[in-house]
Amino acid sequence: MEKQTGELDLEFFLNSGFEKKRCVKCGSYFWTQDRERITCGDTPCDEYTFIGNSPVPRSYTLDEMRAAFIKFFEDRGHKFLKPYPVVPRWREDVLLVNASIYDFQPHVTSGIVKPPGNPIVMSQPSIRMNDVDLVGITGRHLTSFEMLCHDYFNSKDETVYWKEETVHYCYDFLTEGLGIDGKLISFKEKPWSGGGNAGNALEVFVRGLEVATLVFMDMKEDPNGPYEIDGIRYSKMDMKIVDTGYGLERLTWLSQGTPTVYQAIYPDIIAHVLNNSSVSKIDDEFLSEVVRASVMKEPYEESFVISQLEKKYPDARDRYERIKKARDVFLMIDHARSLMHMFAAYVIPSNVKVGYLARMLIRRAYRALNNTGYRGTLLDLIHMNYEDLKEIVGEFPDRFASDVLSIEEEKYREVEKHGTQIIEKLLSNKGRIDIEDLILLYDSHGISPETVKGYLESKGMKIEIPENFHSLVIQRHDKGEVMKKKYSDYPDIETRTLYYDDPFMREFTGLVLYSRGNEIILDKTAFYPEGGGQPWDLGYFEYKGKRINVTAVKKYGKAIVHTLDGEIPENVRVHGVIDWDRRSRLMVHHTATHLLLGVLREILGPHVWQNGVQKDVEESRLDITHYRRIDDETIRRIEDRTFELIREGRDVSVRNLDWYSAIDKYGFRLFEGGVPLTSKIRVVEIQGVDAEGCGGTHLKNISSIGVLKIRKVEAIQENIYRITFSAGVPALHLFQDSYESAYRISTMVKKPISEIAQSVSEISKEYGELKRSLLDMKRREIENKILNARLIGQPGKEYRIIEADESDIGEISRIAHSKKVDIVVETRSSGTFKYTAISPSRKAREMIRVLFNAEPEGNDSVASFINEHSE
Repeated sequence: MEKQTGELDLEFFLNSGFEKKRCVKCGSYFWTQDRERITCGDTPCDEYTFIGNSPVPRSYTLDEMRAAFIKFFEDRGHKFLKPYPVVPRWREDVLLVNASIYDFQPHVTSGIVKPPGNPIVMSQPSIRMNDVDLVGITGRHLTSFEMLCHDYFNSKDETVYWKEETVHYCYDFLTEGLGIDGKLISFKEKPWSGGGNAGNALEVFVRGLEVATLVFMDMKEDPNGPYEIDGIRYSKMDMKIVDTGYGLERLTWLSQGTPTVYQAIYPDIIAHVLNNSSVSKIDDEFLSEVVRASVMKEPYEESFVISQLEKKYPDARDRYERIKKARDVFLMIDHARSLMHMFAAYVIPSNVKVGYLARMLIRRAYRALNNTGYRGTLLDLIHMNYEDLKEIVGEFPDRFASDVLSIEEEKYREVEKHGTQIIEKLLSNKGRIDIEDLILLYDSHGISPETVKGYLESKGMKIEIPENFHSLVIQRHDKGEVMKKKYSDYPDIETRTLYYDDPFMREFTGLVLYSRGNEIILDKTAFYPEGGGQPWDLGYFEYKGKRINVTAVKKYGKAIVHTLDGEIPENVRVHGVIDWDRRSRLMVHHTATHLLLGVLREILGPHVWQNGVQKDVEESRLDITHYRRIDDETIRRIEDRTFELIREGRDVSVRNLDWYSAIDKYGFRLFEGGVPLTSKIRVVEIQGVDAEGCGGTHLKNISSIGVLKIRKVEAIQENIYRITFSAGVPALHLFQDSYESAYRISTMVKKPISEIAQSVSEISKEYGELKRSLLDMKRREIENKILNARLIGQPGKEYRIIEADESDIGEISRIAHSKKVDIVVETRSSGTFKYTAISPSRKAREMIRVLFNAEPEGNDSVASFINEHSE
């Protein structure tokens, strides 16, 4: 057997009876204590031999397995961390937590932030959607799972444990903790990468089932790096991170040996569904064979599975069809668990980003509910999942989940009801429907591929739904924002931020450390650079008796660059003056944004999250997540509450806190306005109202806002509302302008201001009635003209002609088509005549040729001819 030495040839393996071998099927290197083993332990190289034959002496529930893992590592000095939400608000590049290491990327893995414990142990709920099409099908795939981990973050100055200890811990947990025979365990070497990091890894298998992955993360993405994994180049980093991932559900399944993972982790919920649906029992014997066959070929192929089953069962196809409803049972329970986690993180279903993924799960679950004839609701299944995991999830927003599902079910029923009309329209335009159309119909309209397939079959047409259909759709949505790195050719200068030392500083003196053209960098500045939705400050510098205006201020790294409308050389001192009226208005609007966000959460609900923001001098806007229309009465309540708080005069505090101290105190709401990649978080708190990480300039007390007025509320996309408002002096000006306008109107209509809305409404109604009356008169006049029109042309080819204004052409055309009359309209302007032929019978071009012996412009329905000769 060929051997190869490498970084994973560990003393633990060499001293514990392990032998390094190369898999005879896939060629991968692996470690085993079994002298007879020749395969790596991974499928399809190995089969699932644990089903009905568990290697664990006792059967564990999900809770028992989680507790056993956590206790094992707590007893060995690991700090237990509570799980994070499944929506990673602390990072912007991913939509869902896919693994426990996501909790610490990039702030901890980069070495910028100290970890919350070292070493740590936790069980992190995660959601992966890339295999959503296989959920319920293979017996092993889940969208929602818990990743058990024991991690350590070694710095360049301190290494506590690394590869040797990690593998030793894993082996001891499986053998001593769970009682598994060591000869059944194999460690397969395989590089790992993800989230901008990479390293060597060992995948751990027991009887064909992967139960853990041990990653030794010591590399970071680097376009010039010497190492390459999956087409991406890496270089070594100072940190050496132990990143392990043990599948809680997989380990529980291994201990029970049930036909599927679902029966191991959802036993009570499955029993409930079987007692309340058209699925009365599950064919466990056949299902076990389906699961075993499903792992013997990658990627999964249904035709291959059936061919394997037919070798053992003559009625394999019939039995395979009969277990499909059982698969729907597994799917809807799995999706309900993922939705429970999403709703706990206040995900609102929508057509974009994580909201789209939630909507996909909801609609797949509804179809499964219909297929199984389940007599309960999706919310019932979510509640049962919550009862199983409430110690992990914490408080669940039941009212929010109920409201959202009610809205989503109504939308789902509408799609199912009217979907065939959309399919018919597409079919009439193209004559066929292909895979891209199938994705478009689902992605844009929510029409399931099964609905499309059923409709086409009713028309004698066929289409094959790809087995990875939903994965293809998810590829269009399962992307976060790409983290943008700022690169610059400015020198590595740190500018002291006077606007933080004293946000009310209006003037300062600084030394120019760098000058290039019309750009300068000072040793310190009170000019605020653009950031966090707040525009840069304006003002001027005084140099040699001249005022040189500041036109832009931006930050690159630690340097703050001022763009000028002139030039200032290096190594001179300058006096800077802030445009204080502008800055003060921006400070009012920035502080008012925090106040408004806190009030919106209080009145609309905790599902409200900031989705975007832009502060300006006259008005600002705040985009929020919300799933219902915000009516006028609610807007008034929001304004009343903000004014009440302004009158109370809540203090505004600014503190720089360690990452995890800040999160422990305020939670992930800190990241409403963005995620700083810094060792500390600058927390801006309005006492009892709002606290978030923010780099802007703020007032000392919200009483200085004075007043806040919402100018407009509009839905800018599904479940995203934009609130435009003014505060302080701009709000006062708005009130003044509004009153002056109202006063002028009241003078014109001779009514008190309190009655002008009713008065204007009545005038508008009267105007509308008058306008309709005039239109009716105009229409009757045109009809009479057409009826009494004179005829011109030749015998047998005579046509009606009338004189009219150019503005009447549209109405004449509508009447001509309604009465199916061909008509020529003569209009004149400055002595030039234009003749327009309107023909419902499509003779317009012929009419122009016959009457004027001219080549017309236009088409057979409407054509024209201009006579350039004056009267």
